Amino acid sequence: MSKKALLILVIISIFSCNKAKESAHDAMNSALEKAIENKTGTQVDLPDADEMENNAAYISYKSESKNYLDGKEIMQASVIFQKDNEGLSISLQLIGEAGKSFIATLSHIPENFSLPLKGKFAVSNKYDGTNPVGAIMFMDVTENGMMTSEVPFEGEISISKLSKDMVEFKIEGKGGNPSDADSPSNWKAISGNGKITSPIIMSYGIDKNNVLK
Repeated sequence: MSKKALLILVIISIFSCNKAKESAHDAMNSALEKAIENKTGTQVDLPDADEMENNAAYISYKSESKNYLDGKEIMQASVIFQKDNEGLSISLQLIGEAGKSFIATLSHIPENFSLPLKGKFAVSNKYDGTNPVGAIMFMDVTENGMMTSEVPFEGEISISKLSKDMVEFKIEGKGGNPSDADSPSNWKAISGNGKITSPIIMSYGIDKNNVLK
């Protein structure tokens, strides 16, 4: 089994577990974190029982033509930091019980960044050599199949809070369906804002404490 597949199974198991306050949960955390790190090379920060009860995300995400997420559904969230040859990236991953999921990623981030951290949207997520790149992906999986959303081709995502207890971000841009990428006249306003409390934090290639603010 690949490292990523194993990590996904771990996340699913965590999100599927009973969130009751059990001393066994807290006692197992450090051992589980170490086991995951040894198996995948990934540093993981699992909230304790009290914090896990507060693991939640609320996000609104819409375009001029459709409201994808209204900010009322309680979603569960993880925050992933990764450092590789292309620099630092931050991924916010939100999962809802009804089949909706939302991922926001900022890449090409300097390690000495300050808040607010802004990622620029661009066609094909092209890096301009200066500004961090922002990318959005929304999926809604139902018995009838999978639906994706319009995505921003210009504008920005801004993270204003990035701590172990709270992450807040805002989206302002213009875009459309993939077929509209080369037709700016068809682009529509796309906006959103989100708040994450007590996220599960994972990091590859960098200490999470060097990223959290």
